[in-house]
Amino acid sequence: MKAHFIGHPKMITALIVIGVLATTLTLLAWFTPWTDTEVEVWSTVPMALSTPEFYRAAASIAHSPIYPLAEGSVKILNNGDEFIPDLLQEIKGAKRSITLANYIWKKGNMTSEIFDALTERASAGVEVRVLMDGKGSLGAPKDKVAALEKAGGKIAKFRPIGLKTLTRLNKRTHLRAMAVDGETGYIGGVAFNDEWLGKGEEPGEWRDIMFKFTGLPARSIQDMFADLWRQTNGELLSGESFYPSLPNYAVSDTCKGTCFIPLYHSPTPDLEKSLYQFLWLSIMGAENHIYIETPYMLPNSNILKALKQKASEGVEVDILVPGPYVDSRVVQLASRSYYKEILDAGIHIYEYAPAHMHSKIVTVDGHWSVIGSANLDNRSSTLNVENLMGIEDRALAADIEKEFMLDKRRSKEITGDSFKIRVLDRLFGRVSRIFAKQY
Repeated sequence: MKAHFIGHPKMITALIVIGVLATTLTLLAWFTPWTDTEVEVWSTVPMALSTPEFYRAAASIAHSPIYPLAEGSVKILNNGDEFIPDLLQEIKGAKRSITLANYIWKKGNMTSEIFDALTERASAGVEVRVLMDGKGSLGAPKDKVAALEKAGGKIAKFRPIGLKTLTRLNKRTHLRAMAVDGETGYIGGVAFNDEWLGKGEEPGEWRDIMFKFTGLPARSIQDMFADLWRQTNGELLSGESFYPSLPNYAVSDTCKGTCFIPLYHSPTPDLEKSLYQFLWLSIMGAENHIYIETPYMLPNSNILKALKQKASEGVEVDILVPGPYVDSRVVQLASRSYYKEILDAGIHIYEYAPAHMHSKIVTVDGHWSVIGSANLDNRSSTLNVENLMGIEDRALAADIEKEFMLDKRRSKEITGDSFKIRVLDRLFGRVSRIFAKQY
């Protein structure tokens, strides 16, 4: 039988070809958008920000009520030098509970200080819960983790790297959801890594923004943490320690003055596209201007089409992305492959010059803001667990736009005349864009 089989080289060649084709098709399905079927998003009626329909649609996409926003319940914290001292102060003052979720945990002064503060509070009887991503926490200090657990704190890892999670290795939690006593919360982009210390104005530093909330928005952040904690650890967080009583509030089917809509995004294959649809709606609601600051600009066809349409209608569209300092040259080349068609549409692009840039903000018409952990890429929209908030508040939007303008002044504007890219980089960028599913 063996000799007979070897005597048929054509059959062996055919089997090899079939194996190569099967492997190629499998890789294309896993790692490229080749098998994806993206549905074009559209609305039955105009959804301008000036209409009640916009907020009803946003709430529908987020599967959330429209909540009232109390005056002064949101505060911007720029970079690690503002955020970390504030977070440490809240942790050290915690009386009942601390829940902390972040993607990246690296050894260093920042992480050590946070763990030391958590350990002290756990020793004092405060309920401490820490949720880490199995990949993003590979650099966490093991001795500090052990000390916190010994003091009574509970730590869970979302999909630890191993054989059991091999088929879901690419699906991570990118969540930034931090709450203290169920009354104060934080979301944004800062990682627990010493590179986030500083002001984001020097090479080696990261420019980033966090948002601190009190009251009802903090409760929604606690909910975001509790949901993923329950899915990961199995523990249902409840009781006064995590959920103290709040004053009565009234939800509405539209936004009256100020409001917020939380979006907890946990994608499932081929179904859940709520994050990108929320961003699409925010873009389509614009009547005056759209300001976007994102570390990774790899929009899907719906977002790209919406941005072009708004620019063609006379809406000012400014997008700020990283410049010379990036964590992935491949991703930047893929991002730059969009530049020509974006510039041709009349959209303005700025590259942040002095340092790495990791801010994630969208403001529309000076009163609607979208903030949180998500990037403008496929990974955030279809792979990662993310958390966002859409906020209708003119004072907050004005503060965010002030930061955007400061960053814009530190950036280099890319124009059609100035945008020159080497032929090889252009080619590599187009190839990299094919694998945008992974970024």
